[in-house]
Amino acid sequence: MSTFAPAGLTPPYVLRTARLVVRCLEPADASQRKEAVDSSGEHLDEMFPRTPEGIPLEVHAAHVRKMRGSFDLDQDRGYGTFELETGRMLGETGLLKRAGLGALEISYWFRRDAVGRGLATEMASAMVKTAFEFDKVKRLDLMCLPENERSAAMARRLGFTFEGRLRDRQLAPHHTRADLLCFTLLDSEYPRTPASQLQLEAYDFLGRRIG
Repeated sequence: MSTFAPAGLTPPYVLRTARLVVRCLEPADASQRKEAVDSSGEHLDEMFPRTPEGIPLEVHAAHVRKMRGSFDLDQDRGYGTFELETGRMLGETGLLKRAGLGALEISYWFRRDAVGRGLATEMASAMVKTAFEFDKVKRLDLMCLPENERSAAMARRLGFTFEGRLRDRQLAPHHTRADLLCFTLLDSEYPRTPASQLQLEAYDFLGRRIG
């Protein structure tokens, strides 16, 4: 049985919702990540441009290692999202620190054959709740390409406000340089969002319940 620990000592390493486990990545997740991406085809082209041979397992393993290192160093926090009942990897989400002081940016991707069941919204809601209740941010950002209607709809569903179109941006080396749509959610607005009502359990590095 997990013991309780005070909030704020470490960020949540594991989050549990009604249907999902959202947790820090481990080496064994690399093969699950490859399967989730390979099976999604053009659905994830924006995140993982396809090649005839697919993305090698070693590339996924290197990415998992980088994400885990960043997480443990209290930098960007990337989480893998897994179906509670089956353990199958559904996607990834995260909280990025490039948004400025007192702010974070939410990121995510979700496999093709799991959309349409509200699971992606449940995953993103867990990140929103974590950002405001554990990280105590003043603002949370969500960026997406103008043609990414699914992400724009997600932002609005979560209660974010559209601020504008940012021209000619490249937020990371692996991103294509392009315009981005900017959505934001403020701490004063968070209590009125669906995410604030999400049933969420959070556990720290030692497996202790926090919050």
